[in-house]
Amino acid sequence: MLSHYPQFRAGADSGVVPKLGGLPWGLPTRLWPICKECGLPMSHLAQLPADKQVFPVIPDDEVLFVFKCEWDSICSFWEADGGANSVFAVQRQLLGNAPTAAPEDANEGAPVVLPEFGITGWRADDDGAAAELEEAFYDYGKHNDLPEEIASPHDWDGSWRTKAGGVPYWTPNGAMQIPPGRMLFQIYNWIDLEDGNNEEVANFCSDGTAYVFVDRSQELPVYSMIINR
Repeated sequence: MLSHYPQFRAGADSGVVPKLGGLPWGLPTRLWPICKECGLPMSHLAQLPADKQVFPVIPDDEVLFVFKCEWDSICSFWEADGGANSVFAVQRQLLGNAPTAAPEDANEGAPVVLPEFGITGWRADDDGAAAELEEAFYDYGKHNDLPEEIASPHDWDGSWRTKAGGVPYWTPNGAMQIPPGRMLFQIYNWIDLEDGNNEEVANFCSDGTAYVFVDRSQELPVYSMIINR
């Protein structure tokens, strides 16, 4: 199936551009998510504006924002429904014209600002799974029964494990804890930059992968995220 693989560089342009980390552009402070476990502001993980080729399910006038808790309290940021991560879309017209500073907690200060990596382009490529096998990637047993070259192609090469669309490239633990919907975007713990360096994105337990899902069965799309190792 067709997937889109991002190319990264350190830092990102100003504005509503696709990127990981840094500060969200123009996000109203009232929308900055608070972790339900520790009660502290989360860290910004990704900003993904609508793109008809890469994210056809995101409406043209919306931007997807992804956050997770990065505090030392080690909240359950890997769970879809634990309240320690958040994925939501915002209409462009509601965004401001400058980076949004992270809100500070009176006792703990501001949350961690993750390293910023701009997405400079997308490489369209086949992820190695035929369309008729898609359902197997959302079933633990069926996925486990797939040939290794289909279930985990490219010998676990990290450059294939951050992508948009296609089927999920699961971690060695397989298709576990799957929320409703289909995988929209996934981020491996480490990414390759255009200058040849390899950088850590966030705390995904050292070698995990974050999976953003969208459930379109409801009146409005519902987004969620899990992190597997």
